[in-house]
Amino acid sequence: MRNMMDAESQGDMIIGFGLVLGLCVPQEKIIMRTYERYWWWVKKKKQMALVLFMIVTLMLQLQMKGCVGCLETERMGLLQLKSYLKNGFKVEEESMLKSWSHDDPISDCCHWKRVKCSDATTGGYVVHLSLDELIPASYELENQSLNLSLFHSFPRLQNLKLSFNKFSDLFDPINVLTGMTMLQELDLSNNGFTDFDKLGVTLPSSLHVLNLANNQLPSTPKGYLKICALMNLRELDLSSNALTNTPYCLANLSRLRTLDLSENKISGDLSSFVPGLPSTLEYLSLFDNDFNGSFWFSSLANHTRLTVFKLSTKLGTIQTQAESSWLPPFQLKILKLKKFNLGSTIPTFLAHQHDLRSIHITYSQLKGAFPVWLVKNNTRLAAIRLTNNLLTELRLPSRLVHGLNFLDVSCNRIYGSLPEDIGIVFPHLRYMNFSSNHNHGTIPSSMGEMKSLEFLDMSDNRLYGQLPNTFVRGCYSLSVLKLSNNQLQGKVFPRHANLTSLVWLFLNGNRFGGSLEQGLLNSKSLRLLDISDNSFSGTLPYWIGKISGLSFLLMRGNKLKGQVPHQLPNLQLSVVDMSHNSFSGSIPRNFNVSSLRELRLHSNEFMGSVPSYLFKAKGLQVLDLRHNRISGMILNTIGKTSDLGVLLLGNNSFQTHIPEKICQLSNVGLLDLSHNKFKGAIPSCFGKMSFGYNAIINPYDYSVGFSSFQRWRYPSALYLVDTQLELGLQSTPATTVNFLSKSRYETYQGDILRYMYGLDLSSNQLSGEIPVEVWDLKNIISLNFSRNRLIGSIPDCISNLKSLESLDLSNNKLHGNIPPQLADLNNLGYFNVSYNDLSGEIPFKAHLVTFEATSYIGNDQLCGLPTNKSCKTSKEFEKQFKEEEEEEEGDGVIDMMWLYWTSGAVFISTSLVLFASLCIDSRWSREWFYRVDLFIHRLQSFKGRFVCK
Repeated sequence: MRNMMDAESQGDMIIGFGLVLGLCVPQEKIIMRTYERYWWWVKKKKQMALVLFMIVTLMLQLQMKGCVGCLETERMGLLQLKSYLKNGFKVEEESMLKSWSHDDPISDCCHWKRVKCSDATTGGYVVHLSLDELIPASYELENQSLNLSLFHSFPRLQNLKLSFNKFSDLFDPINVLTGMTMLQELDLSNNGFTDFDKLGVTLPSSLHVLNLANNQLPSTPKGYLKICALMNLRELDLSSNALTNTPYCLANLSRLRTLDLSENKISGDLSSFVPGLPSTLEYLSLFDNDFNGSFWFSSLANHTRLTVFKLSTKLGTIQTQAESSWLPPFQLKILKLKKFNLGSTIPTFLAHQHDLRSIHITYSQLKGAFPVWLVKNNTRLAAIRLTNNLLTELRLPSRLVHGLNFLDVSCNRIYGSLPEDIGIVFPHLRYMNFSSNHNHGTIPSSMGEMKSLEFLDMSDNRLYGQLPNTFVRGCYSLSVLKLSNNQLQGKVFPRHANLTSLVWLFLNGNRFGGSLEQGLLNSKSLRLLDISDNSFSGTLPYWIGKISGLSFLLMRGNKLKGQVPHQLPNLQLSVVDMSHNSFSGSIPRNFNVSSLRELRLHSNEFMGSVPSYLFKAKGLQVLDLRHNRISGMILNTIGKTSDLGVLLLGNNSFQTHIPEKICQLSNVGLLDLSHNKFKGAIPSCFGKMSFGYNAIINPYDYSVGFSSFQRWRYPSALYLVDTQLELGLQSTPATTVNFLSKSRYETYQGDILRYMYGLDLSSNQLSGEIPVEVWDLKNIISLNFSRNRLIGSIPDCISNLKSLESLDLSNNKLHGNIPPQLADLNNLGYFNVSYNDLSGEIPFKAHLVTFEATSYIGNDQLCGLPTNKSCKTSKEFEKQFKEEEEEEEGDGVIDMMWLYWTSGAVFISTSLVLFASLCIDSRWSREWFYRVDLFIHRLQSFKGRFVCK
């Protein structure tokens, strides 16, 4: 038959086979053409009649069953929905709904993105609409309302996704949802719903799956009743809302098998709530709520189908009770507990579990040895996390090879050395974290058998010795290796090292020495190398420039010397920290600044000038060149587009003026030019720099993620992912800056850098007055102009510095009074104006009373507290002395008058008393007169004898 066919017949056969394969092109034309061809072949080639008849018949069947296309009413409904979303919500058509075309009238809407239709046997209705993440994340588009009447064209809809759209309200004026009797899955997660009433809809009773996670829904009786009326519900996710009360009505949902109430604020009695939940539950998560009190695991006795159970509290701990005789009716696959008081032992009911895949018990005061029996009893166990407990010993099952993938016992108190056979017992580990324990000894050589190991963290222990050859050869799957802060020593990574998958390498804080070995060249994917705070010596090898993917090079605190190899700047580095070494020569003139964000070269022996390209780099945000021998002109080629947020040039040999162009660094938040020989006046344009207004200081924190470590995941229409267990994330250290504030170096790390603004011009030869514009830096926190030759006074407008915490103006030539407005700076914690020419009384009030006399020493004309010097002058002292003399004289006159009057009164009183007494005829009055007469007689006799003689 093949010989009887010409080229035209072959084309007809291709059309026929295309129809057989179900290629639905405009079919009316094809049918007519095919029939024409058919009758032509009947006349010409009767031998082909039967074949073509079969093709046409098959085509007609496909026309009837497989290529119906969407209904015109639903197509128009989708176009109307697109127009509504585009105009009312500014949906990005190019990336979202571009395939929903108005232009092509025969475009099949069943092939549009985000749309799925049923097959031809059921009519080709739209059954699935995925309208998630339509609205761009912008503040202007929050709190939007969606009119559900636009969905009236889709009566057979089974699955509707409206998540991640920031909707705050749904309104349904014609009860469209109620009429969707076939709707089974509704996803309203990750929106902005704050009230069940604002949903404004009556949920259809046909729902099997309802997802309301990540909203702000509170506990309301009406809201709970709306959900509890869905008797056909199988899966319910209310996680990450604002629920506070336990929804007891959920007991009515007799078909419910998945319930997630995690990350709410639910409180109440667990012992009465959990037993009342539907016995059909397979997945129950009560993680991160506000439960307190006690919990009995036997309260799960009715849940015979339970396979996943998660429970924790954010308030205190949950107390568990001993239940040694209880036998669980279920076999768990996942158990996750946090902040439990387990009585120092793992729950005893776990001894009867033999199908566990993942166990997670953290912050629960577990003591004693690692539970070996848990590994023996559960041969399919894939993940164990027992972090932040009190475990003291790591035991492993002998003569056993287990398939465990994930092991995390970090932040315990495990002593002793690591088991020598750990690599034999757990050869399939992919994630292993032993950090922050008390392990000592060497790294077991058997770890070289862990061919699948991707993540290893043994930092913050007491490990010593060298890295085993079997380890650096055998663990070729390692992506992250973290051995920081131990006592490891020797050379690292000889030529035979085979860590070919290594991406992140942390060796900082050990005793490694010698030169860097070329074995690192085998790690071609290396992105981060941290060898800080070791004893590496020699020069930096040129071959390090061959690690093309290197982004983070951290080698501070070693004994490296020599010049920076010219191959290094060719790398696309993001962070370079070569500080506290003995590097010399000039700063490389050709650093690739396209991705450079931090350059730290402080505490070396670099000389020459600062390369001008560093001030033109768009992405450079931290430049630290302190404690070198850099000199020359600076900042003459500053680019206006520079994002530099931290510029530290202190302790160098600059001897020029501070150029005005420095103020073009409009995003600087921390500027240190101290301990140089800068001269001349302080540029007035400092007042125009950011220091809190536009500073862009991003704490760079990059992470690397890993795929799921679990071998089993609960089958669900909801996206139930335990990110804490399934993902191993390793971040680079956050950006850290040391800056002099409050007379000491403070360390600012991570997000705090966004809020720290300081200017340090101390220990230079600056002269003239402090520009008045400086006192307008309302957000600056630290200001240091000490040890210069500044003159002038401290103005009253210093009160503008509302955020100021540290002010040092000492060792200058400032004069005048200390303005009393200084007391208005409520945040001021350090203040020093010592050794100036200030005068007058110190404004000792408000929080200024906390500053001691050392803040004012060296100002001879200052007086008042806290100094011991009085504020009164010599003239004031003379005036006061005269007043005191007059006061003393006045006091004498008053005393004499008082004496005269008192004496006279006493004399008169005595005379009257005596006279009165003598007038009375009494024995002693007669005796008195007798004695007086006798005295007079003797006087007369004495007088007579004296006259005669």
